[in-house]
Amino acid sequence: MLLALGILAGLTFFHQNAPAIRILFEPPEIALLDAKVLGTVNALAVFGNACAAGFCLLILFVTWSGLAGKSSKAFWALALSSGLVQAFGFVSDSFLGDRNLIANIVSTGVLLAGLVLSGVAVHRRG
Repeated sequence: MLLALGILAGLTFFHQNAPAIRILFEPPEIALLDAKVLGTVNALAVFGNACAAGFCLLILFVTWSGLAGKSSKAFWALALSSGLVQAFGFVSDSFLGDRNLIANIVSTGVLLAGLVLSGVAVHRRG
């Protein structure tokens, strides 16, 4: 959530370009890009990161309220929704030449560890 909020702050308040632009292009190349292209990519980055931040906030709420109460439905909702987002993170990165592959692998490991630990806690009897 902090990363998404940081990107939103950079785009909104400091007029930076989307991370994908900065990953793929050098500053002189960015200067040559059409303003409509930059505007489109930056608008999608704002929307996407706002969705990511909102999704993280929702996950925190469901975790604190649902998983803390050992709700199996909350566990499966979190597992399916976060798994879907994580899977498409790899697809998204493929459009950028897999430049964030290591970060995606690490975040998948963190997600899986959290889901395994949550699953054990929710489904343990007693």
